[in-house]
Amino acid sequence: PSQAFILGAAGAVLAAAVLTAATVMASRQGMVEFRQTGARPPRAPFIHRSYLDLLALALIGLIWWQIQARGSFLVRSVGADELEVDVSLLLGPALGLVALGLLVMRLFPLAMSVAEGAAMVAAARRANVLLLTAFCNRFYTPIAKAKEWLDAGTLGPLHHLRLRFGGVELMAGTWLADPAQGGGILWESGQHYVDLFRHLVGEMKNIYAKGGTLAQDIAGTDTVAFMAESVDGVVGTLEASWSSPHGEKRVEIYGERGAIVIDFLTGRSRFSLDHVTERLETDRGGHDRFFWEISHFLDCVAGKAAPIVTGEDGVEAMRLIAAARQSIETGLPVDVSRTG
Repeated sequence: PSQAFILGAAGAVLAAAVLTAATVMASRQGMVEFRQTGARPPRAPFIHRSYLDLLALALIGLIWWQIQARGSFLVRSVGADELEVDVSLLLGPALGLVALGLLVMRLFPLAMSVAEGAAMVAAARRANVLLLTAFCNRFYTPIAKAKEWLDAGTLGPLHHLRLRFGGVELMAGTWLADPAQGGGILWESGQHYVDLFRHLVGEMKNIYAKGGTLAQDIAGTDTVAFMAESVDGVVGTLEASWSSPHGEKRVEIYGERGAIVIDFLTGRSRFSLDHVTERLETDRGGHDRFFWEISHFLDCVAGKAAPIVTGEDGVEAMRLIAAARQSIETGLPVDVSRTG
């Protein structure tokens, strides 16, 4: 038992070290560098191009055969009287789950349409499986604080939301530039922005969008701008660009009694109420949101928290982006209310 405890503790320390190292490495990058290095996989992930998922399956098959042959995780060394834990066999189940997960990602890629997303959510619901959408911006510390203010009505009646995420990010040669793979800034990034609108000021009533490929030699859009209205009458402007020489990543919310301005690039945010301003400083680039996102997911798995973002939120974001695409193609606003 003591040896098993030591092995378990070593595994926990190793996992914590890996997560800490990844967070430290990410925090040393600016937002543009972070997205360029971390959010642009090649057309197929390295694991799939190298068939490492199939190799992992072969290895787990070998380990499983050894477990079946021995009938136990315990072995007796030559000349020893006591049984010992075979670490390689003990890791078998964990390796099996990883290998199967990689294989599922090869055979069943993520949803590419609203219908596919809805089918995924329905399947998870039938199987009683926890499904969260990775809308990391909800977990950024200033966004979480803004949500608390808005839910409490601190700013009074809301008037306007402005969201702009722009900068120069060269996408040629990446899957992000290919509309057939879900590329173009409208699909790749737009879903995060319409989700922030819903998260902060409520459901959308209508949406009007303009966009196109303005500066880069890619098939997908590199710049898009939305105008949206919530069912409660809050007006929003949402801008996203991979081709803006002046980088800016900000969320601004204006109400009758004050305003909230959140700057992802500098990590400096302002919460103003009745002409009194409270300042909040976080990490530059907003990387802490990934840590809190993963922590929340683990809490949900452990039954310690209820999801604040669901699979249904992901499907709704896809529906709104499809409406924005329709608006770009027709030049007309689109009614996206559930009664429209």
